[in-house]
Amino acid sequence: MKKIISICFILFLLGPTLIFAEDKLTEEQAQEELLALQAQLEEAEAKIAELEAEVGALRLEVAELEASRDELISKLNELKEAWKICQYGRYKVIEDDWLSKIASMRKVYHEGSKWPMIYEANKDKIKNPNLIYPGWVLLIPYLDNYSVIPGDCLWLIASYLSIYSDAKKWPEVYEANKDKIKDPDLIYPKQEFVIPHD
Repeated sequence: MKKIISICFILFLLGPTLIFAEDKLTEEQAQEELLALQAQLEEAEAKIAELEAEVGALRLEVAELEASRDELISKLNELKEAWKICQYGRYKVIEDDWLSKIASMRKVYHEGSKWPMIYEANKDKIKNPNLIYPGWVLLIPYLDNYSVIPGDCLWLIASYLSIYSDAKKWPEVYEANKDKIKDPDLIYPKQEFVIPHD
């Protein structure tokens, strides 16, 4: 079908030329012209077939690269999640601990109602949230926002298990909240801070 269309197209283009040259071309010359055009057509069709094969190979390569990219994105997301968990604080359970008691500690969340965060992060270990055992090391998920309580200072906030577990990181809290903190030595209860986590 392509061949027929191609021949018709060539004849359509050459039609006027052949009509005007009718009295000048002999039958032998016309045959030679037609053979030359057929040769060009065959060459063009061979080139098209070659290019179609190349396009097919490139499409296959693109599909493989896209699959590889999707796999890498998935691995990257897994690594980001693993890194996030690595940054979590750690708390070693002692005798007479329970989740809401741990959550209510100043160095954790200072709010007992946040115990489900600890439970969710440690579901592989905690089968029943009412049963935790001394010696267990629990992950303490970090907070993205923090409400200042009396007695807080930036280095103390940074040291909390739910923030960075590292007092030296207080400048990160300061830099992220410069619009609210004019002097890093002066913060006030009930101020709301953003806690950046990379």
